[in-house]
Amino acid sequence: MAGSRAERDVEALRLVSFIVKDGEFICLVGPTGCGKTTLLRIVAGLEQPTSGAVLLDGQLITEPGPDRGMVFQEFALLPWRTVVENIELGPEIQGVGHETRRNVADLYVGLVGLHGFENKYPRELSGGMKQRAAIARSLANDPKVLLMDEPFGSLDAQTRNIMQEELLGIWSKTKKTIIFVTHSVDEAVYLADRIILLTARPASVRETFEVRLPRPRDRLHYEFVNIRAEALMALSEEVRGRSS
Repeated sequence: MAGSRAERDVEALRLVSFIVKDGEFICLVGPTGCGKTTLLRIVAGLEQPTSGAVLLDGQLITEPGPDRGMVFQEFALLPWRTVVENIELGPEIQGVGHETRRNVADLYVGLVGLHGFENKYPRELSGGMKQRAAIARSLANDPKVLLMDEPFGSLDAQTRNIMQEELLGIWSKTKKTIIFVTHSVDEAVYLADRIILLTARPASVRETFEVRLPRPRDRLHYEFVNIRAEALMALSEEVRGRSS
């Protein structure tokens, strides 16, 4: 993808190009406002690049589709629908019958650990539970790619760490390709197969970090610490470069 312009003709992305392998877990990291969310929205088909293209299995992405699921930071659950009804939403829109979509929803309720909360409304859930429900809703469409825009950014530190572990469990079971936007380098090193570091706006790919550490990962292991330090240094250089 060559580039993208957001509101008021601000160039958000420039010459961004990378390939994601099937089943890979990718984290996008970069300075605040560099265009990470814009990039994710383009992959989702919610925005169009001014030039270049995004391909999924060789097919040009021009609009949203069930082959891509999106998970937002703010959960985006429908408050008038229960957990199971929120999870059913995608199959319902696609015209799947009630019994079949309820079976699909029950499957993902179990996968994300929400048994016993199926009939609760979003207002009755904790932040972590809301995000579990949002992930289940995206998975119910059986997408090829799961796009996650800082999904744990609003959670407290303890819940965030738990959700990271649970997401890795879900990823291991579903084998989905995940593209995950985060501001946390620590989170990226814990989760990703590869970390793609973007430059300050207009974003391009500055550097890619391979994270070849076995899972579950020890945040205190020297290799983990070294990768985190290297990525943090590169990110800091981008932040300082933008502010100078």
